[in-house]
Amino acid sequence: LGHDERTYGKNGIDWVKYDPEYECGGDALDGQCPHIAKKSESLLPPERKKRLINVAIASYRDPLCPVTLFNMFTKAKNPSDIRVYVLQQNDPEVDVNCLDKYCEMMQEKALKADDPCPFAENVNIHHIHAKDAYGPAYARGLISADLSNAHDEGKLIPQDYCLSMDSHMDFEPEFDAKLIDMWNLSKNEYAVLSTYVASTEQLGVNLNGINEVPHLCMVVFTSSVRVHATKCARGLTKPKLTNAVWGAGLSFSKCHAELKVPVDIHTPHIFDGEEFNRAARFWTHGYDIYTPHRVYVLHNYKDSQSRAGHSGWMSNKDTTSSTDSSVRLNSLIDVRTFSDNMKVEEVKRFKRSRYGLGDRRSLDQLIDFSGIDLRHRRVSIDGKNRCGNIQWVPFEEHPKGVNFIPKFDANEDPIDFPDVTSVWYEKSLVKIEVKKTAKPSVSNVLVQNNQKDPTEIAVVHEPVVVSSAQKHGVLHAGKGYNAESILGKNLRVDSRILMEPARLLGRQHGITHLPLFVQFFSFLLVVGVISSVVITRGTGRGARRKKNLIARNGNEKLV
Repeated sequence: LGHDERTYGKNGIDWVKYDPEYECGGDALDGQCPHIAKKSESLLPPERKKRLINVAIASYRDPLCPVTLFNMFTKAKNPSDIRVYVLQQNDPEVDVNCLDKYCEMMQEKALKADDPCPFAENVNIHHIHAKDAYGPAYARGLISADLSNAHDEGKLIPQDYCLSMDSHMDFEPEFDAKLIDMWNLSKNEYAVLSTYVASTEQLGVNLNGINEVPHLCMVVFTSSVRVHATKCARGLTKPKLTNAVWGAGLSFSKCHAELKVPVDIHTPHIFDGEEFNRAARFWTHGYDIYTPHRVYVLHNYKDSQSRAGHSGWMSNKDTTSSTDSSVRLNSLIDVRTFSDNMKVEEVKRFKRSRYGLGDRRSLDQLIDFSGIDLRHRRVSIDGKNRCGNIQWVPFEEHPKGVNFIPKFDANEDPIDFPDVTSVWYEKSLVKIEVKKTAKPSVSNVLVQNNQKDPTEIAVVHEPVVVSSAQKHGVLHAGKGYNAESILGKNLRVDSRILMEPARLLGRQHGITHLPLFVQFFSFLLVVGVISSVVITRGTGRGARRKKNLIARNGNEKLV
């Protein structure tokens, strides 16, 4: 758990024994296990007999990109099942082309005499010039768009596997099969394996003889929320559930996770905030982040970070654009910000957009589960960390199933209304009433077959969408949160709390709708004020001024 006793107390440091059974309910009376497909193969379409692994790589002027491809295809157990999507941000006059150099390496290896560049057809290179590179989040956003396009074209399906990583990696032998086996050990269809990857210097090494692995569970607050270093886990027998902390260096899941939670392409020039923001989106969509219990993919820190220009994209940085990106990321998760660039309606709309929060779990639930006090910029809501044993948070799956990928319009707004299992859906506000009409309308009307009166129709109003803050505000007000802030009518930006406005639909106003005793005392108060004015009339400063004028002039008419 680390050594920060000042923040987390004696119980929040040192080592704690991991209890994998506790994740699946533990002693909780309402405990449940994560969702797992009982007949996983039935989720595949008839034309597909197996799952592919789709690898997303963001490369910025990286000479190690072809080495990564070479390592991947030569060490995979089933290289023909791997599809690679590389965003190559290069200066073509200066930099090595990732695919061309890979082909040269494969020719030198002479793996197939009849194929000068094995598996080249499995690699898709998306070229952009290095001068148009706007940071890692923007780059990964472009790759997300490529994956989405591949899905639209039928090349990628939700039940495929997706691996997202950097462009300077190495692998253990048969890493592809081992990753799939490890993912299966989570027993969670919504599992995302993620961590800050170990160094390539540990390739083939059982660290400290007890399979010690990096474990993400901590953040710090900078301009946004930054994932902070790693803790350690050792001797694990399966992936460990984390408190929704995700790292971009390694992410392995079913592809429905990548398709439902694409990287936000509208965040150029950003570094801090990308990872936890996406973690929040993953978790509210129903996904759970797990620490891999074995190291199969490794990162070449030494060569990648020592080369000149590895972060050259920052020379393209636009301060205004960077600030806007931070505001956008912070607004989504209610982190206080010091700019009012996003207005009330913008944030409300953004939260339900293509790059918004999910609707399986609420942001309030995330704060409780992660232990991170987002709204007050504190690393803990209760002085405890969540690096040790934690329990899975239940949610209702979408009625259309795990493979359902929501659609959005050209403005990135959702096409479908929230379903009854959505956290945005409020059953009590679905209003049904009977009306009389001479000409029944077709729009939003349900006509019952057995109606006796053809002019009598049941009008079903569309579901009213309410925020998770409204549904959970009272609970959090009792846990140190300000109920007025959580349930406030106004979304406040600047150095205050961001929150969605309440939608007060159908509420009646006026004194006649108050309780009778309140109406009675209000009446007495009004009578008392009027009586006071009448009684004191003629005794104030105006009356004294009038008397003085009369005394001086002897003529009341002069007043």
